[in-house]
Amino acid sequence: MAAQQLHRVGVAVTVVDKSNRPGGRMATRPFEGAIFDYGAQFFTVRHERFASFQRDWQAKGLIRTWSNGFNGQQDGHPRYIGTSGINSIPASLAQGLDLRCGVKVDRIIASNGQWTLEIDFDEVLHADALIVTCPVPQTLTLLDIEILEAERTALERIEYERCLTLMAILESPINLPAPGVKQIVDGEPIIWIADNHSKGISTVSNAVTIHAGPKFSLEHWDKNAEDVAIKLLDGLNATAWKLHRWKYSKPTVTHPDPCFVVTAPVPLILAGDAFGQARVEGAALSGLAAAERLQALL
Repeated sequence: MAAQQLHRVGVAVTVVDKSNRPGGRMATRPFEGAIFDYGAQFFTVRHERFASFQRDWQAKGLIRTWSNGFNGQQDGHPRYIGTSGINSIPASLAQGLDLRCGVKVDRIIASNGQWTLEIDFDEVLHADALIVTCPVPQTLTLLDIEILEAERTALERIEYERCLTLMAILESPINLPAPGVKQIVDGEPIIWIADNHSKGISTVSNAVTIHAGPKFSLEHWDKNAEDVAIKLLDGLNATAWKLHRWKYSKPTVTHPDPCFVVTAPVPLILAGDAFGQARVEGAALSGLAAAERLQALL
């Protein structure tokens, strides 16, 4: 969102992502012939600015309405999903950008009026300004600069939950309420089960995404994957499964501002779903805010 906003006004932007595709937790992947949304499952809209993007994505056929609630409860907020998976949204946003995936940044240094990013294979990138959107603890580890004590304290207050996620192809159908979802609020060990076939993104039946609750995820974080899978399947038989560990799944303590300008010799802004508000919408609005602040600084 930030990169596209800057690109539109003529700022030369490079997007660097250590993953092999853009989007972070807006993640979709193939596994054993099935397709899984295994991070963010949907998004809602509460602000008109974000609604303008939602309408545009819907007009392009990128997204569709999934439901207005789960477990038989309707709250008036449509749940939107990617027609071919949630990752189709960031993939579309990345079009036309200088996007470099599979590039891991090891250290960020300020020198000679520029940022220097040390990346894999002893290579470097240079930038006149930075917007950093990875989880805040990772960002603080990357930054090789002195940060004002008050700023560091504010950033270190931000906290995240972990989430163990199981992608599984079951031998037989699982009985889930329409639209193919069971959401267990504050549940342990499971808070979410969704059938990706019922969702319309997988042609393979019984391809389910299971999200563990934060307590279970923390307690079993370092446990053997097979042991975790057995507990999350809870007696269900799977022909194939894969475990993913989201270390920074959901911000539980956020910063009130939609982005955070760090006092530094070169422009540096932190953004993401830990700023302003959580959820996909919060991350999107944070990206737009970061782009606007950077334009002003430049």
